[in-house]
Amino acid sequence: MKKLVLLAILSMILFPKVYATQLSPEAQISLLTCAPGDEIYSYFGHSAIRINDRQAGIDYVFNYGVFSFESPNFIWRFVKGQTDYMLYGYLMASFMEEYQKDQRSVYEQVLNISQSEKQLLFDALIENAKKENRVYRYRHFSDNCATRVRDQFEKCVNHQLQYDTLKDSKLSYRDLVDQYVPGNSWNGFGIKLALGIPADKTTTYSQKMFLPDYLLRSMAGAKVVNDGAGVLFVLPQTTLFEAKPLRSGFSLTSPAVVVNLFFLVVALFSFIEYRRKKRMIWLDFLVFLSIGFAGILLSFLCFISVSEATGWNLNLVWALPTHIVFAFLWLIPSLRPKLTWYLKFTAGIVLLFLITMTFLPQTFHWLVVPLCLIILLRSASSLMPAASRRLMT
Repeated sequence: MKKLVLLAILSMILFPKVYATQLSPEAQISLLTCAPGDEIYSYFGHSAIRINDRQAGIDYVFNYGVFSFESPNFIWRFVKGQTDYMLYGYLMASFMEEYQKDQRSVYEQVLNISQSEKQLLFDALIENAKKENRVYRYRHFSDNCATRVRDQFEKCVNHQLQYDTLKDSKLSYRDLVDQYVPGNSWNGFGIKLALGIPADKTTTYSQKMFLPDYLLRSMAGAKVVNDGAGVLFVLPQTTLFEAKPLRSGFSLTSPAVVVNLFFLVVALFSFIEYRRKKRMIWLDFLVFLSIGFAGILLSFLCFISVSEATGWNLNLVWALPTHIVFAFLWLIPSLRPKLTWYLKFTAGIVLLFLITMTFLPQTFHWLVVPLCLIILLRSASSLMPAASRRLMT
């Protein structure tokens, strides 16, 4: 998180003394789980590791979730799926101050491991935090702040962690995203539209731990198996900070309101157009321009971005990027008679999509239906007898 970068840098001034530290018997290592926030990068929450050794004068947090918006070409690399994250160690007090300021709850689970395992984990974190090792390529579903923490925990106990998988449920990545991304926000709507067929893959128990909440619950039921006996991996959870619950109210600018209002307006003008026998070119332009622009964004994420779950996106069946080209060509009166085939083609594929969408290998946001109906209303009018229509320029 960008706000933590400066704190991390300042804390590193004090950090060198930690490198040669041998943890005392009183040292505690714990999993910190932070509640989701309002910013798009904080929708899923956060995980970090705390090293607390009062005897050695250490109370540090190792955070795999540090990034900076100021890094070169950040926006381009982010949308292309090539974001680099970093591991930094810094003061626990700074960490808590940040989350209290953002009103995000923080929970702690102290690891119930031996002294040698604590030291092994601590040394591994120190090694990872070195300048030459701290940067890694972020992958939202497979390599993030939570999966890195999980991997370090498993390594420190020689991969002897056993999880309680009896209550595991069959959920896809899309199902898991839906639990955390606000569907009636523009960010949430965009994220859900951007997810393609790979997001509908059913996850394993371990794969679900890309979410900090699932990591917390998994560690709460995990056991370390030694000599046939299982010992709980973490002690009971404690709350370090409980934030006030957020209230989300009705918004006139939410996607549900805007998209459905847009559909009603298009339906009304299409009816007026039918009664007057006049084509409203400006309405065609507006519809196909907006849908075509969405198609260009989805095409970029599908074919150019290397993000894990944006490939093979069937939303491109209705959100054709060619719509934006058609919108401008349709403004030229002499070309319109030659372009009616495009409207007929669009009407056909959108109608077929609506009929078969429940059988396709991808789950769609419900607002896709009114968007498709908008396109269908404007393209299906091309099937009307030509003699009954006059183009309104």
